Amino acid sequence: MIRIRLDELTLGRVRIASSPLWEAVSSLALTARYRSGIPHPYTKWAETALRRVPPTLRRELIATLRTHWGTPSSSTLTPVPPGPSPTMDEELTALRAAGHDRFAHLMSDYWAAAIAPHWTAMRGVLEDEILVRGRTLVTGGADLMLRDLGGRIRWERPELSVPHQTDLDWPLTDGNLITVSVLFARGMRIFTPVRDTVAFSYQAQGAAVLGGHTGGGDNQAEGPGTGDRLTILLGRGRAAVLRALLSPATTTGLASSIGLAPSTVSQHLTVLSAAGLVRRHRVGHRVLYELNDSGVALQKLTQ
Repeated sequence: MIRIRLDELTLGRVRIASSPLWEAVSSLALTARYRSGIPHPYTKWAETALRRVPPTLRRELIATLRTHWGTPSSSTLTPVPPGPSPTMDEELTALRAAGHDRFAHLMSDYWAAAIAPHWTAMRGVLEDEILVRGRTLVTGGADLMLRDLGGRIRWERPELSVPHQTDLDWPLTDGNLITVSVLFARGMRIFTPVRDTVAFSYQAQGAAVLGGHTGGGDNQAEGPGTGDRLTILLGRGRAAVLRALLSPATTTGLASSIGLAPSTVSQHLTVLSAAGLVRRHRVGHRVLYELNDSGVALQKLTQ
């Protein structure tokens, strides 16, 4: 566990980011952590990724991570994201600047094989995640946003406790704190301190986008599963949309996470909104959907 002690100045500088490099490193760690039986929702991704990635490439990358992890140079393998939504090329450039040319070369190959084919859908989900967390940060403040991160992360002023492979106390005075949304955070928790800045990964919502679902509308021929009362009531597609609204999301984000076409999701959301189960609100140029009290109650009643 890492305990980060924040002063008021740092608390006012909490920011949110995504990182293609951190996703790739965390996904690699996931395959090393679960040598057999990689858990849902990563199973389908692992089946295809492990076929695409040469075993020698994966072994060398994992060996590099294990050699550096826990040493002073470990954080240079996962540098602080250079912006809220950097590209992989930008992060590989930062890796090379830190003297990790070989690791950057290998990660580029791994990225192309394992992550790039899924990145468009992943990026859409992560953009929604940042939008939702950013809205909480702006409207409710850093206290509420940090308390809402989940995944055994605990915020009790002035201390933020983050699960990690090491045990460490880290005071952060007049600094910057960056929370990095990672869909593969179950593979590895990343913590990178650089001068007056600390960045750490947390598990983003929407990892179901990696589940390999393919979609269209409701498949009425298959019928609902035994005991699936929500599907019996709403139909397969609308039930999937309702269940996917664990946190506010856009139509595109929902479509990516459950494998339905955006037009189909839009139709389901129109029906769910008319039924009083979902509400919508605009944030900038985006429209977010979220469960209202009736939607939450229906989910509980049909569990």
